[in-house]
Amino acid sequence: MKGIMKKYIIGLLIGSMFVSCKDFLDERQVSSLTQDFYNDEGGLEALINGLYVYARNKHEWDGSGARLIEAETDTYQTASAPVARYASAEYGTDVSRIAGNINNFLGEVNSNFAAMGAYPHINNCNLALEQIDQVAPGKFGSDETFRNNRKAEVRFLRAWAYYLISNQLGDVPLLLNARREDDGIYYYPKASLEDIYKQIITDVRFAYEQLPPLQSDQGRITKLAAGHFLAKVYLNRAQAAGFQLSSESSLTMLYKGNVSTDLDSCIYFASEVINLAGGEGGLAPDYWTLFDPAVAEKNPHPEILWSAQFDVNPTTHTRFGNRSVNYHTGNYTNQSGVQRSMLYGRPFGTFKPTDWGYDNFKDRMYDSRYSKTFRHEYISNMPNATSSSYTWNGAAANWWNTNKPADAPTVSAGEKRIKENQRAIIYVENTKETALDSAMVHSQPYQFIVRWVRSAVTGKYYYRLFIDGSNLGLATGAPAPYLSSKKHVDPLRGGSSDESNFNSEQGTRDAILMRLAETFLIRAEAYGRKGDYGLAVADINVIRRRAAFKAGEPRPQPLVEWESQAQELTEIERQAPYQSVSTTFDKIMVSQNHFTPGTPEAQRENYIPTVTSKADMFVHFIYNEKAREFLSEGLAWEDLHNAGILYERTVHYNQMASDRMGLWPVASNPANGNGQDGNGKGQMQKHHTFRPWPNAFLVRLTDENGTPLDEAARKAYQNPGY
Repeated sequence: MKGIMKKYIIGLLIGSMFVSCKDFLDERQVSSLTQDFYNDEGGLEALINGLYVYARNKHEWDGSGARLIEAETDTYQTASAPVARYASAEYGTDVSRIAGNINNFLGEVNSNFAAMGAYPHINNCNLALEQIDQVAPGKFGSDETFRNNRKAEVRFLRAWAYYLISNQLGDVPLLLNARREDDGIYYYPKASLEDIYKQIITDVRFAYEQLPPLQSDQGRITKLAAGHFLAKVYLNRAQAAGFQLSSESSLTMLYKGNVSTDLDSCIYFASEVINLAGGEGGLAPDYWTLFDPAVAEKNPHPEILWSAQFDVNPTTHTRFGNRSVNYHTGNYTNQSGVQRSMLYGRPFGTFKPTDWGYDNFKDRMYDSRYSKTFRHEYISNMPNATSSSYTWNGAAANWWNTNKPADAPTVSAGEKRIKENQRAIIYVENTKETALDSAMVHSQPYQFIVRWVRSAVTGKYYYRLFIDGSNLGLATGAPAPYLSSKKHVDPLRGGSSDESNFNSEQGTRDAILMRLAETFLIRAEAYGRKGDYGLAVADINVIRRRAAFKAGEPRPQPLVEWESQAQELTEIERQAPYQSVSTTFDKIMVSQNHFTPGTPEAQRENYIPTVTSKADMFVHFIYNEKAREFLSEGLAWEDLHNAGILYERTVHYNQMASDRMGLWPVASNPANGNGQDGNGKGQMQKHHTFRPWPNAFLVRLTDENGTPLDEAARKAYQNPGY
């Protein structure tokens, strides 16, 4: 929280089910010393404020949070090929990488810091609720409104933890009483997802009823955030209502109950939030201002209903800061004349869009989200004498000198191509049908990173070639430079804009968790699932109106220069400064045709072949639209998972995860089957839509008498497929 709340985000954690005996004794000593502190109004208030550290869990825990919420989906993947392919060591067992991530997400102890995950947080929520009810110090006893506000915040934060951990594991232990000492008994039977959702809804409804629409401390839970969360969990329960009798365990495990009013409840609470937030006027007028750090950090738009708070003072971050600022930027430094900078971010290259993630943006000249989500161009920031730029070869120099603009200088073989303060890299994500001439692409005075090129000499098509003609991407072992999301770039990593911080991993940006655009699309999905398609389309078009280019708004030069759709623009729009002459909403306005079988609009959405009815097309259209609106914001995995369509969309659209054959176009550089041969490269299976219980957790469980679970009992506890 900005100001007063920021300094209270500290680890007031007093123990968890995941500690060793010595670890617990250390923590218990702290507990005994500070119990009286929590009996005081100020101490209890500090405990509650400290619970907000858990809001960071998606974005802080050394990648464990981000690795669980971002990939692998239809539109987003891990850049590392073994992870993206679901290799056994990464995904297949209870000791794989994903199991280690889950162990942290649950709340694994750390030798230097208090445990952070779901269950230490839940235990502290339970402790706070017991202190409020049983001790009620100071204002907690004398001011009913204050007491209920704080109680509502705690119950929301507990529900949030159960939501996140049950998304990953399904049925999980449901603990509603604080554990204050270690008796050696770790008996934690799983509760059904149906019971967990009942508790989540009960807690969040209380929060909604008690919280005000606005809070003076930024980042504190409000009525708007609670209403948004309620709408989402009602929708999630309705999505899975028909899965109870499914023959697929990956779907039956999603069943959360069957309540006939859930879609109506979703619509009711989403409408309440939308109305309280100002309707369509509650959206930021410009999509980019939500992510522009120059604006978002100083004056975040009210469209953001809840965000995890970080600060330019890294000492308030307890461990890592906002790690997500590191994970979405590809390597822009290889022979490019560009060195790491605060502006461009740290080029970890952890996550990247799939080809479908790019192709899902159908209207790049008219939907500004494509230009505002990605960084299409890099400028050289290195002096010519020391630049890492690659050099001209003879063929490329000859092509350029023959075809260059009249006012451009001639070049010579051996000379560095990229000049300081000039264009260094541009990206074009094209299709095989719109492949660019290979000689032209490889003869520019910058790195021209193009998905598909075609030889004018042989007519052959090539997929993702590097500047030296080598194969890139897929399973070749050479990660491709990629058009990366710029939503998370943080020019204040390490606490200042000083370029000496260019290697800092300590992100300081607040991380968006909920925003009003999602509320509109949650309501749209509920309307559509009820068959009220007209109301659903109206909500979708609210988002599309904001997405459209406005009159006078410039398009990125690389898009106008190289995207095939740019030929539709007027002559004036194709000239600098490449401004749209009018609003483009009429070009991207949605109608029911977009999900009506047989229409050109529906065909353009490229639905999965098994999605043939209007009702199913509508659902998949919503998730196409969500991907366009929220790409790289950490929503896609949990949304597709809860809708029960994560597996089918991922194996159809994500080539690296899929084991299917012949779904992708074939190139002349298949790289012995590791490149673009048209086939999937992965091993994703249906059970991967839930995560494994880590062995490190299972071996600590006991029965009600404290006897460790035997192998058969641990196997019964484990999720199917692991």
